Amino acid sequence: MQKQFNTGETQESLRQEYNPDGSVLRRAQLRMLDMAIYLQETAKKIGVSCRLDGGNVLGAMRHGGFIPWDDDIDMVVSQKEFKTFCDYLKAHPHPDYILQDNSTDAGFYKEWACLRDLRTENRSHDDADSEDRRMHEAQKYRGLHIDIFPYEGNMIPWLQHLAAKLSVNLNLKCAGKYPFIAQLGYDILHYAVFPTFRIIGKLFGNPNLYMHSYGAWFYEQNPKSIMIPHKDIVFEGYTFEGPADAEELCRIAYGDFMKLPPRDKRDRHKIDVKFFD
Repeated sequence: MQKQFNTGETQESLRQEYNPDGSVLRRAQLRMLDMAIYLQETAKKIGVSCRLDGGNVLGAMRHGGFIPWDDDIDMVVSQKEFKTFCDYLKAHPHPDYILQDNSTDAGFYKEWACLRDLRTENRSHDDADSEDRRMHEAQKYRGLHIDIFPYEGNMIPWLQHLAAKLSVNLNLKCAGKYPFIAQLGYDILHYAVFPTFRIIGKLFGNPNLYMHSYGAWFYEQNPKSIMIPHKDIVFEGYTFEGPADAEELCRIAYGDFMKLPPRDKRDRHKIDVKFFD
């Protein structure tokens, strides 16, 4: 007998409703799974620690893989190893993927990187004149992707809030509309402002407080003890690196994480995927 969640649903009933075999969502999930496997294998080859993050850790704990309605994968590496990892991926490209950052895509102004699939395209359903749509379409590469976030200790939360707001506003207000201003703003933030924040953090921040690096659009605060060293976690039948204490990370982020949210809280991105292969 299958285990029932708090809503009375089972894993199988969720699969049939949200991501049955052969559905666009399930095809997208399996494509991103292949990409995540490639990233982890590459990271191990060059001695970089790369792990699953966020909702994928939750999915591994509660569903054994993707949250049935989820359509993305997030991975994180330490800020110290982030550039090394990205530089290697750019210097040794995969025939089906590309490492997307500001150096490979002039319309990408974020403080993290993406591994983009070259055989798909995400098509936004946002209003044609919306800031999110304009930001999405400013990018050269718009295929299925995995976000690769740097994270670090010695963080100062209010500085990270400020950094995120600066980056969000730059992207929403300028991307696809004022490319010169967007690039200038990105250069100032990336090469001057955020490194200065990092120096301030090293002087006055808490070495046991870990967050996504300055400029990421997330504010979760986690103690060092649940972040490192990485421990293995099973996701869709494959072993990936995960946080040191996956259960505690999920409790901090989601509370009673084994309970399903109500239907109206099961967020799905406004994205349609076209496959070219």
